[in-house]
Amino acid sequence: MTTATRAILFDLDGTLIDTTDLILRCFSYSWRAVYGLEHERAALVATFGIPLREAMQRLLAQTNSHLGDQDDALIERLLIEYRTFNVANHDMIARPFDGTGAVIEGLRRRGYLIGVVTSKGRDLATRGLQLCALDEMLDTAIFLEDTQVHKPQPEPILAALARLQVSPEEAAYVGDSCHDIVAGRRAGVKTVAALWGPMPRADLECERPDHLADSIGDLLTIFP
Repeated sequence: MTTATRAILFDLDGTLIDTTDLILRCFSYSWRAVYGLEHERAALVATFGIPLREAMQRLLAQTNSHLGDQDDALIERLLIEYRTFNVANHDMIARPFDGTGAVIEGLRRRGYLIGVVTSKGRDLATRGLQLCALDEMLDTAIFLEDTQVHKPQPEPILAALARLQVSPEEAAYVGDSCHDIVAGRRAGVKTVAALWGPMPRADLECERPDHLADSIGDLLTIFP
């Protein structure tokens, strides 16, 4: 017998909030400013869902040359430039996906607990939630600072479930990246691939999510 779902957890960027253009522009600005190069869009999108520092480390590993013991200093400079551009432009570019608020409110009326699990830092994530009028719709939120280990490991999702006092069998995680689907599977929750985000459909299908949602409105069908 299938256990009924009680809690629906969401990734933030690319799932609830459309920040794809903002993130790509942040990467472009920081790498041009510090290293004088730009990465292909696919390489950048592949890092979505993991902490920013780890993303920068992966991208640096893909460049043709390293600076050896100077890598850490280079990463710090990249992070500073990225965050500077992000803070200056966040409120002008970030926006909720169409229908997000109505869907979340609809799920809440059906009795589901709602949470966010993101690899983003608390300050900027909270700013985005407030900007998009989603902050007061949440029963819990897990940010970068709340766990020592991050997606695609399951700890952030499990931390949210612990706060909600919900078992993995009673929960689902909705995310737009492969890292989200892997994290959800490892946590033992149902997984929903958010196809309205930037990740190619074929990449998400390869991770075998329990559900594929073409739009955020599809969640009202998946979770009756």
